Amino acid sequence: MLIKLAWRNIWRNPRRSLVMIFAVMIGLWAGVFVASITTGLMEQRFRTSIQQQFSHIQIHNPDYLKENNVVHRIDEWESLGKEISENENVKAFTMRTLVSGMIASSNLTTGIKINGIDPEMEAQTTGLNENVIEGSYLAGEEKSPILIGRKLADKMKVRIGSRVVVTFQDTSGELTSSLFRVCGIYQTSNTLNDELNAYVLQQDLNEIVAGDMIINQLALICHDLDSVNKVALHFQSRYSHLTVRTWKEISPELSYMQEMTGVMMTVILLVILLALAFGLLNTILMSVYERIRELGMLMAIGMNKRRIFGMILMETLFITLTGGLGGMLFGIVTIRLFHFTGIDFATVGGDSLNDFGFDSVVYPSLDPSFFFTVTLLTIFTALITSIYPAIRALRLNPSEAIRKD
Repeated sequence: MLIKLAWRNIWRNPRRSLVMIFAVMIGLWAGVFVASITTGLMEQRFRTSIQQQFSHIQIHNPDYLKENNVVHRIDEWESLGKEISENENVKAFTMRTLVSGMIASSNLTTGIKINGIDPEMEAQTTGLNENVIEGSYLAGEEKSPILIGRKLADKMKVRIGSRVVVTFQDTSGELTSSLFRVCGIYQTSNTLNDELNAYVLQQDLNEIVAGDMIINQLALICHDLDSVNKVALHFQSRYSHLTVRTWKEISPELSYMQEMTGVMMTVILLVILLALAFGLLNTILMSVYERIRELGMLMAIGMNKRRIFGMILMETLFITLTGGLGGMLFGIVTIRLFHFTGIDFATVGGDSLNDFGFDSVVYPSLDPSFFFTVTLLTIFTALITSIYPAIRALRLNPSEAIRKD
């Protein structure tokens, strides 16, 4: 009976109730959708940074990290590579020869890192071949091919087939220059990284640098994040003279960004719930003040304060749950729709997101637990908000309330 009475009370003023229900629905939908965009943006940033830039684990000669000099090689790269390939937790890995130098065309000379790679291993580890937008991926019969980023190609005003001169120090410390031909232009979600990195065949670079095989870095991708620390500890114990670093050590800001995602979600939730609380408080208080005489009559004929308190609580819950469930459902449908099609922010800000390492196309996503948390917090907020209006109703004097016009 009390539930039926509370439900009817809501629709005694349908316009006000519908406005509040609609406000709750839109508020929750907007909050959930914004949270999904934020989560999608951060997940993509993490995924592309790991795959295209840092990998899960990197192994170096410790002196290379101090001096960034090609002479600091990993001597046991063959045995280490074999052991990595046999590790069941490692999905893929690549070996790189790294040289810092200058790249020059007829229009520009700039600093760059030259990555000597095995094309097949690099493709399996970073998917670099999938980012080639013009030309080919270090394939074909071109002599001394080089793969450069789109932004660097635009600055240097070079195209497929153009010749560039790369200058760097060899293992003896002598400056050496070599002519390369642009075979392809690539583009990732991080234009700054694209501008600073060029890729050449490992055999070509090693012939110029030392005449034999030099490996400066091994980059590993694990099957899942949970196994990263385990794999890192294993190889650190096996090769204690080398430096084995996880992605958290390589890029602390990426780890911090992941933590900030949780903080941002909390802030979004607080804003939603605060707005919801004020809206509900205003609506329920207005409902109580409009029914002072009615509430007084109910008390006069014997309805106890506990039932009146419960009735007002139920009215608040009905409004909140009706709007909340509608907002959640609308949010889930919207997220599912854009999760597959994506939202292209390039139409608004161009490629500005790429300058900070973010994809222009964002695919919203949310963990199902977020919806469960929002639902519980929304119910809790409704209950807390309804306490003050209910107390105001309980303080009414039945004889005085009945005489109210």
